[in-house]
Order: sequence, then structure tokens, then C-alpha cells
Amino acid sequence: MGRWLIALLWLACAGARAGASCVDLPNAHLVPGGEFKAPDGSSLAVPAFCRIQGVSFELWLPAANWNGRYYQLGTGGFAGSIPYAALAAEVGQGNAVAATDSGHQGSSFDASWALGAPERVIDYGYRSVAATARAAGNLIAQYYGKPAQHRYFAGCSNGGRQALMAAQRSPQLWDGILAGAPAYNWTRQLSAFAWIQHRLRNTPGGWIGTGKLPAIQRWAACTGDPRNCRPDPARLLCTGPENDACLTQPQVESLRAIVRGPPGYFGYEPESAAVPGNWERWILNEDPAADSQLKFAQQFYRFLVFRDAGWDLSRWRGAADVQRAEALAATLDATDTDLQPLQQRGGKLLMYFGWADAVISPRAAINYYENVSRSADTQSFFRLYMVPGMTHCQGGSAPDAFGQSSVSPPLVDDPQHSIRRALEAWVERGIAPRTLVAAKYTNGDPAHGIEATQLLCPYPAHAVGYACVK
Repeated sequence: MGRWLIALLWLACAGARAGASCVDLPNAHLVPGGEFKAPDGSSLAVPAFCRIQGVSFELWLPAANWNGRYYQLGTGGFAGSIPYAALAAEVGQGNAVAATDSGHQGSSFDASWALGAPERVIDYGYRSVAATARAAGNLIAQYYGKPAQHRYFAGCSNGGRQALMAAQRSPQLWDGILAGAPAYNWTRQLSAFAWIQHRLRNTPGGWIGTGKLPAIQRWAACTGDPRNCRPDPARLLCTGPENDACLTQPQVESLRAIVRGPPGYFGYEPESAAVPGNWERWILNEDPAADSQLKFAQQFYRFLVFRDAGWDLSRWRGAADVQRAEALAATLDATDTDLQPLQQRGGKLLMYFGWADAVISPRAAINYYENVSRSADTQSFFRLYMVPGMTHCQGGSAPDAFGQSSVSPPLVDDPQHSIRRALEAWVERGIAPRTLVAAKYTNGDPAHGIEATQLLCPYPAHAVGYACVK
């Protein structure tokens, strides 16, 4: 058991009386309302709250006007930090809220913490989520004199993987779970990064320059259900001298690899390839030091798979390395599709995913949902929203804000426009979610006005204008 986890359990069992003041709780102090200077240097507007600092987690408890909800927030990438701005947004809404750095400190693109530390890998994989929830539950009961009425987990990317881990491994701890763009098949997804990047960088003539992205996006333009949009990359083959409007044969094969993905997994949708910060950042980034697919793949294989700080992608051996990575699947992958324990106790799960995501493969979400559907009535407890034009967690060329996080506020704070409010209505009032309306704000700021809206339909339906069709 990791050192930080022992400290968490000590906090949970510490002898404070029910209805205790903040100073009676371990490692706690009262933060006055106003401006809070967070450890990451940010200045955040907050109400008065009781701040509890564990070895590897923080719990913030509103000093007044608690709404009875507990939210636990996931973290992205390789974790390593506390999302203070998100905690401030939650406590500002009257929620008790906690987050964990998963048992280590560092950049979300840095996995060096895993070298020689198998207990940390377990903490990161799944243990930190349930341990934080249990400790927070006991501390909430001590502070308020009663438990939380409703318990929620919300996260995107690795936080989405954590959300599905919560649904699969500790369903008894949660009433509602919001999983955004979950990297649930972590070992396969990171291996897909390595497979694509090795192919792009080690196939003679296979690299695709970003100047060709507008042509790729025009070629891939599609109307209707994105699931049916798979044009043949061969249509982009140069018939004369190479230029930015066409691809050479090796580049055609590289594009085919990106779109189809490696054997046994999924690729990426090219309809938004040219959106700034999308493919150019994640897939076709020439800078080997940049935060990208390449960096994720090398960190994963270097520190978790081979435990060799000198490993790099030039040593990639394809299927043999994928097989070695899958030894970590039992710890890192949230691939269990038996969600009956969550369903049977009345828990609810909402998942969302951007069709333009260039980080996690969008079709992986559909695969997971359909696999769950084979053994459960998903409509009674689990719904998926695929968001056209949205990139990773938020952003992109289309309306992308539907209350999924504090940086993506809904057009109206109600269950028709906010996926968070839709989840709460389902859990607390039994009102099942239907369609959502997403907004696109000018410069990403609601204060600058609204550029467009779009309807989001629960899968397998998709929107045609403002109607859902299957």
C-alpha cells in the first residue's frame, strides 16, 4: 500500500466529532471568502471553505450553503497535480469537492515517477480514486454531521478513464459518473500512439507535413452520420509533382494508418484535421520534445513498460512491444463492460466524446458503449453523446460547450444545456437525459457572444439539424 494511501486512510479514521469545526479536522484550516492564492500561482475567487490537505489529495468543504453534493474530479494525462481552478469552481457552486494527484507530483506529460515504483503505478491506475472517495466521505460526515446526499465523479481524458474505473471497481461509492473522452483502454491507446508515430517517422517518405492538412480536411468533408464517413485516402494521391493539395504514395499509406489505426484498435477522424491545435499538435508535430502523441508514447514505454529511462521510439518492435505493454492492462485499463453492479444500485453514467478528438480515438467510445449494451439495458443507466466537430474534451470548430467542465459553461444552466445538470436530474429526480444543446462562444468566451449552437443526441442517434435520427 502506497505511503500517501496510508495517510488518506488515517485521515478518514481520525477522531473528529460529528459536526466538527474545520480546525478540529486533521490537516485542515478555514479559508476566508475572497481571493485565494493557490499553490500553482493562480488567484481564484472562492467562498469561505474548509480546506483539508492530504499527502496526495485536497478536499474543499463549503463553510456555508452546502448543497449536499460531493464531486470528485479526475485529472488528465499522467496526473501529478491538483486542479485548483476546478476545485474553486465546484466549491463556488456549493459542492463539497476533492481531487487527487494520484500519488505523485509532476507534469501530466511526465511518467518518470513510475520508474521503480510499482505501488505508484497501482495508485495511478485505480487505487487513488476509491481511496480519496472513502476518505472524503468520512471527513464530510465529520464536518457536516451527515454524509453527502449525492456522490458524483467527473473527469475527461485520463480523468474519463478514472471515471470508468470508478464505475467498474467501486460502483457502491457513486450515484452519478460523468466520463469525458475516456482513455479507458489505456495500454492499447498508448500503444496506438507509438504505432502511428513510429510509422510516420520511420517509413521513408511517410511523414505528412502540416501544410497538407487543409487538403486532407477537404477530402474528408462529410455530411450525415460520422460513422459512415470513411473516404479512401488513395483519392489524394498526387498525379503530378507533389504539392500541398496531394499526397505521395507513402503519405497515402500514412494517412490510411492514422485513420484506420493499428491492428485491433482505432484511428482518428480526418474531418477536422486542419483545425488549429488538433492534428498539427497531437499527430503531426515535428518537435520531439512537444506535448504530443510521441511524448505520451515514449513516456509510457520508457517508464511504465520497459522501466528504462533511455528507451525511445526508434527501438519500437511493434506487436512484441504491444504485448509487453498489455501486462499492465489489469492495473491501467478500464475495459470491464460488466456495469451491472452500478446499474443495480441505481447509479447513472453519462459519457461524451468529440468526433474531432485527435488524442483519444473517438470510435473507442462507441465500441465500449456497444459492448456494454450487449449485456445491459444501457438506456436505463448509461448514455453516450458523440459531439460533431469537438476536439479533446472541449474546443474545435463546432459548438462544444455543454457544461462538461468549468471551462465549457452551458448556454443555460439547466438539464437541456448542461450535461452536469442532466446527470444530477437523472440521479436526484429520476429524469432521464434526452437531447442537449451545445454552444460555440466567440473567442471561447460567453461574454463575447454566441456564434452557433448544435443539438447533441444520445447514441446511436445523431442530429440532422435540430432533430435526432438513427
